[in-house]
Amino acid sequence: MKGIRRCNKHRRADYHNVKRNYVTLDADLRRELKYERQASSSRVTYVETEPENNKIYMNKLILSVRSQAFIRKRHNYRNSRTEGAMMSRSLDKEQVALLIADPQLQGWQDEHVFPFGNIARWDIDRYLWKTFSYALEYSKPDIIIFLGDIFDEGSKASDSEYAATLARLRGIFPQTSYIKTIYIPGDNDIGGEGRDFVHAWKSDRYEEHFGNISDVIRFGFLNVPSYTMSDKTLKAATEVQERLSAPLRVMLNHHLVTVEAKHYIYPVLKRLRPNLILSAHSHHASLISCRDCLHDNDWSWERQFQNLQFLDSYVHLNLNQSNSMHEIVVPTCSYRMGVSDMGFGLAIIGSEGVVDYTTLWLPRRYTMLIGYVIYMGISGAVLSVLFFSQRR
Repeated sequence: MKGIRRCNKHRRADYHNVKRNYVTLDADLRRELKYERQASSSRVTYVETEPENNKIYMNKLILSVRSQAFIRKRHNYRNSRTEGAMMSRSLDKEQVALLIADPQLQGWQDEHVFPFGNIARWDIDRYLWKTFSYALEYSKPDIIIFLGDIFDEGSKASDSEYAATLARLRGIFPQTSYIKTIYIPGDNDIGGEGRDFVHAWKSDRYEEHFGNISDVIRFGFLNVPSYTMSDKTLKAATEVQERLSAPLRVMLNHHLVTVEAKHYIYPVLKRLRPNLILSAHSHHASLISCRDCLHDNDWSWERQFQNLQFLDSYVHLNLNQSNSMHEIVVPTCSYRMGVSDMGFGLAIIGSEGVVDYTTLWLPRRYTMLIGYVIYMGISGAVLSVLFFSQRR
């Protein structure tokens, strides 16, 4: 696709051999792989240890290998961009954005059966917290952007349920004073899909905790306007337009924008004129490019779709092309969304109008859980055989 090229290995981290990491368990396997972080160094050292009593811990093995891949990716990133360079990076020239889409923290109304609901909430919370901590340490972002559907039951939760889920969110994705955090709502947060209608009390409750739904934030050389497409009028877009002043504009919206008919969406785009759109909702990674999206005299547009589900490096986008626009769709980070590939988005935005984007792919949790079940079944069978053989 024109306008997109693989990022030069001298400019960005080598991201190969990260997307897929499979383990074949063999009967002759005798060692368990572990890793330990060095407290005095940013590097990661891998240590091979003999398991006690020659036992094979299947669950730890799978988790270890997948974690090694993620940490190796982080290590390569640091090799290509040294710690000193990261610390001296100027916000006037380059900004790193960590993108979080559709975490959808599970609530109580749809996960109420005891004790399974408690176990389900605990497991997904721990998964998100652990993977986010790795992504945060790897990317060292200047800005973190939540692209909506923060809660699974945000639009229907009671006040007490909402407060409890909010407390869990703060624990899973802790905020820091030196990283800017931006939130936009999704349909699960304020309604807007199917019969779950948007109501004022839902929007008010969201804005009380996360800020204005339609807003614009100036961060370095970026303007980051957020606009909810469920707003049928152009009033909010016009108000946002009046506050735009930065040379680059990155528009945030939970639903995909450029898949809509041009006559419906162009009046908004004409006012905001974004160079880049970041969206979510579909739970899959993709890129939509349009050469003439910002043309005045045509009510149709030609869009090019690129599937990023198997992305194993960076894609390079040029935002300086006249009347053109790119939309990056970030995949979900939660395995509860029923997809096999989850991840966090990572965008490196340069002040000269170039963007390098990739996905930090996460371990397949259901594969790990199946491994646990198989391990427990085999262990139970072996223990049963040993128990009855001793009684004879």
